[in-house]
Amino acid sequence: MKQYLKSLLLVAVAACAAACSMDKLSTTPEGGDAEKGYLQIGGVVVNADTENTEIGGGGRAVSEADGNYYLEVIDKTTGGAVWSGTYASLRENGAVKNIGLEPGTYVVYAYQSADKRPAAGVAADAPYYAGHSEDVTIVTKQTQSVSVTCRLANILTTVELSADLKAVFKPYDSTSEMRLKTNVEVGTASLKNEYTFEAASTHTSPLVYFRDEAGVNNSAGNTMSIVLSGDYYTGDPVDAIEGRPDETLWKHVKMAKTITNVRAAQWRKISIDIDHNTTGTAQFTFTIESYLYDDEITVDVVTLYADLNIEEAIPDDDVDDPAAPSVTINGQTDLNYQINGSMFDETQNIWTKWLSLNIAPNDGTSVQEIYAVFASTNTTLLPAMEAKGFTEGRVALFPTNAATDYATVSADGKTVTLLQNGMSTLYKYAGTHTVSVYTVDSENRKKHTDIIITVTGGAVVGPTITWTANGVPASTLLIESGSETADATVNSSTGLTGLSVKIISDVLTPEELGNFNLAPEMDLFNPATAIMETRLRAFGFLPIDTEAFDPSLAKEAMAAGDDKYRLFDPATGLRKDGVESPLKGNQEVKFSVTEFLSLLAALDNVDNTQYKSTNLFELTASDESGTNTAPMTINVKR
Repeated sequence: MKQYLKSLLLVAVAACAAACSMDKLSTTPEGGDAEKGYLQIGGVVVNADTENTEIGGGGRAVSEADGNYYLEVIDKTTGGAVWSGTYASLRENGAVKNIGLEPGTYVVYAYQSADKRPAAGVAADAPYYAGHSEDVTIVTKQTQSVSVTCRLANILTTVELSADLKAVFKPYDSTSEMRLKTNVEVGTASLKNEYTFEAASTHTSPLVYFRDEAGVNNSAGNTMSIVLSGDYYTGDPVDAIEGRPDETLWKHVKMAKTITNVRAAQWRKISIDIDHNTTGTAQFTFTIESYLYDDEITVDVVTLYADLNIEEAIPDDDVDDPAAPSVTINGQTDLNYQINGSMFDETQNIWTKWLSLNIAPNDGTSVQEIYAVFASTNTTLLPAMEAKGFTEGRVALFPTNAATDYATVSADGKTVTLLQNGMSTLYKYAGTHTVSVYTVDSENRKKHTDIIITVTGGAVVGPTITWTANGVPASTLLIESGSETADATVNSSTGLTGLSVKIISDVLTPEELGNFNLAPEMDLFNPATAIMETRLRAFGFLPIDTEAFDPSLAKEAMAAGDDKYRLFDPATGLRKDGVESPLKGNQEVKFSVTEFLSLLAALDNVDNTQYKSTNLFELTASDESGTNTAPMTINVKR
């Protein structure tokens, strides 16, 4: 075992004391072909920290007994092998042989054995190393020395259960199928390799190596499934820990977790622990550390579920603390929600209903954390979420909202509301989606609530346009305090091909708009004039490189002075040659038209008895899938 710990992370095939440099020798070796160049490959060195099993440490020269390392010299031009053999075959009476090669560029590959990959399946104490050198150029009459850096070519996995966790599971003899154990599977959808870790496993024994079935060129990597099973004590865990359990309260359960993007050269160090909170209930956590890549993934509150062979399920309160914040849909008790076409107004391109969650903390506490984990009968939803950065369907919502393009979260964490884009995005994925909403309060009490969202329909055609008033999805805004905000977000899966705005107002008449060098209808991709472009930038309808200016500078001055996104030459007033709109092809465009609101507030229509003015703004956006229009009505209080 100690031998494997010493060679845990890196193996290097090196020349000249494992140096990474390539040194030229000025003469042809004695007896060599003067028309060729020569390559010299030195000994094998193992680099590992023998105590901490981390990257670094001193080198260990591979002994003659390790001479079965298999080497190949590959011609970069043809891709073919021009020499192959074992490390031992290159040594003669302690000296290193030179390999004669035609002038050209080569790469040296090194493998732990001639089969050039780890053995199939999974095995304990079976590391396998492989790697290749940098390009080396062979020149006539010169000898080059080259080094090869190898790394672990299979996936090291260890499992350790905490003492507290073992205390709340019933001990069984090593032959019982009901014993406490952890099954780990690694592989692709079509090929799985499985290993069972016993409860006595530690981070140093056994060291189990899975073959990388996905391969180094597979961007998705392998999937690792982890299932801990055994008889779990559903009563007060303190009774089990102190040896006085009620024998009727043992239930056979499983804890499961799936980890994606598992790759060769990683050490997946799995720790499973239990956290007893103040009410006596328990929360389970998986921690998966990957030492080679130096990242750490912590998965909170793994759901317990009953073994399918056992009829009686584990009550939720065995995992969840009932005193943790509760979750409802729009304040109702029903946790089922339907999204269908009847909720979408195609004439105005807006959703008339939005999914809104209410989070209610108890006992005078506050909301500390919210996150959601998605599962779905639609097999395309989770990969699409992964592509957006939501790994394993997990979305952080509070205190940091990682889904600002799809949902808003109140400052106190008590409401989560889907935006127009969030509704439209979910509408693309017909099926049943289970959204487990995890809530934690200021006393660290936590639980999860399953929201069931059923989607019938398909993708909304054309870009989605979401107007927000004071940060909340809306199609109307009343200006009364002067601190109001109005924003719009346009999303397109294929990239925008057109964007325009139409203004219908009882105070912003065509004549009044003309005084501001604007028009009732304006193509934002192609403003009519240079001064119109500047005005649109100043009012928030076109982008400005604000970071290039002092933030205290007026928006009007930035709009006039910034040339980064300008389509017109301000000196001549003429359209620049070959310059396209900065909006073209964008998959997301955000507007803040708050600057425009002060203009509306300054104008008065004496004929309007209800409001000082009524103003309708219509954004129209196009992409390859179609065109949509979304209105925003802004009323100024008299």
